[in-house]
Amino acid sequence: MNNRTDPKRHRLATAILSGLILSSVVVLSGCNSSNDQPPVAENPPPQANPQLTIGQTTFRYETFGNQGFWTQAMQLPQGLAAAGVTPLSALSLGLNVNAAALSPDTAKALTDALAKIKAGADPKTTVLNNPAVTLALINEGAVIGVVPFAADGERKPLGSDPNYNPKDTLDLSRGDSVGVSCALCHARTDNSVVPAGFAKMPGSVGLEVDGPAANGLDFGNIVAASGNPRAYLPMYQLAFAALGGASAANQAGYAGIKDDTNTEVRTYLTGSNAQGKRYYPVDGFDAFPDGVNNVAEIPPFYRTDLTAPWGHSGFDTDLNDFNNIVYVLGLDPTILATAPGKQILEGLAGGVGDEIYNRYVAVLDDSGLQGKYPFVQSAATGKGFLGYQVDQSKLEALTAYTDQLQSPRAPTNLDAAMVSRGQQVFDQNCTTCHTASASAPVSSDIVPFAQLYPSFSPTVLAQRQAPLSDVIISTDNGPDPSYYNELTVFNASVRADTVGFAVPLLAGLDGQTKFLHDLSISGATTTDALNLLLDPTRGSGAQHPFYITDAGDRAAVAEYLRSRETK
Repeated sequence: MNNRTDPKRHRLATAILSGLILSSVVVLSGCNSSNDQPPVAENPPPQANPQLTIGQTTFRYETFGNQGFWTQAMQLPQGLAAAGVTPLSALSLGLNVNAAALSPDTAKALTDALAKIKAGADPKTTVLNNPAVTLALINEGAVIGVVPFAADGERKPLGSDPNYNPKDTLDLSRGDSVGVSCALCHARTDNSVVPAGFAKMPGSVGLEVDGPAANGLDFGNIVAASGNPRAYLPMYQLAFAALGGASAANQAGYAGIKDDTNTEVRTYLTGSNAQGKRYYPVDGFDAFPDGVNNVAEIPPFYRTDLTAPWGHSGFDTDLNDFNNIVYVLGLDPTILATAPGKQILEGLAGGVGDEIYNRYVAVLDDSGLQGKYPFVQSAATGKGFLGYQVDQSKLEALTAYTDQLQSPRAPTNLDAAMVSRGQQVFDQNCTTCHTASASAPVSSDIVPFAQLYPSFSPTVLAQRQAPLSDVIISTDNGPDPSYYNELTVFNASVRADTVGFAVPLLAGLDGQTKFLHDLSISGATTTDALNLLLDPTRGSGAQHPFYITDAGDRAAVAEYLRSRETK
């Protein structure tokens, strides 16, 4: 652990800032009457258990060296600076700010800005519209999941830490860098300073709460702001010469990246089809290096002791191994441009895998990175899916930490009679797959894909030898072509025996407006989205065709699902 972030100092900084936070809440009172964000469960103090302390630090700040990838390869901080990303822009992208990490000067500047907004000022006339403040927030470690490092490789102290130097800045020219941790996607705040939804911005400012997904996170636009977003090439939808110029999966009318340029990549990351559907949707993340658009819902990461196997397709039964894959591959895919990475790609996708490898090596070489990767520090162990692993003790501590995180609390204004009725209907119709209690372990069974999407009829583009046969397909049939994308190459290859999806933990749903792993069911509110999901007018051939026919029962089930929380 880095001695610059001593837990006692962190608690002290939080206490010092509490007055500022409370004053900000007063400033914002009545400022956002349309906000309907659910309460969030507070994280238990990890200091009572040394392993939980390490786990929290790992969750919030550990990068295992991926700052090299995000700074040298992706050039994320350079891109944010060049684009002039303001705090308002950052909150609009779904990024969240941990108030407990702020230096007193920065905290005061933010509260002064909020007071001006309350008094009627346009937010764009305040420091919230100053790009330099965004870089200061990053430098203070206050942007959740975005981790700053000094030139000596040490993580910088939080702005609230006594060791923080107010004269310090994020200076890339001297070797400072920025990495990414789990918390970017799997944490938000308690909404105590700037609530999510304020000025229609999904991001928030408050005390960090780990576990809930960062609702409204626009990872596509964040990555597009990087100076060199093509460095993430294996995670994008590609058009393959091995398939005659076709994409291995059809997503929202996008033909696939052909020339591997930053212009193409940004078009993919930020663009939409004729119907307005984003190629890389908000609230999604593509973690699989298969050249297929399998952007999937960012899941919550609380009570991980109740949810297994891992990945939407359930490709991994070991949470430590799953987390290791995210660190070694998902947050720094450059291992794929090495000899072991080539073997991984060939095993998963045959000739398409070879093409991904060759194209990726060319991109990294053209980016001036010959021989400088991978950046993540892992050792060859021969264990798990990758055979390379980061620090095992930190993986175990991370699992211990997320195992005990609780879901967000249910709203207090739910209709008790409706909740009771909804529970009865749910128990009668839904518990073949889902648990009757949010605190019970989910089934480890994989629900077969044919059961979840009856009308899907894939077209095989390429065949491979058993046991990994017929997994590279075109998903251009059925109501929602994207629903199969996550199974097309990577996950279908790993789980060739049972192709389907894992059962999710239905807890802490209030505030979530998109459902199914591919985010294809969307509503204005949680209730709207759940009603749409359960409405039989979607048709018997649609994805997840399990419905509640009676409208009253359907509304009751939606109310009940909003009430489910872990204990």
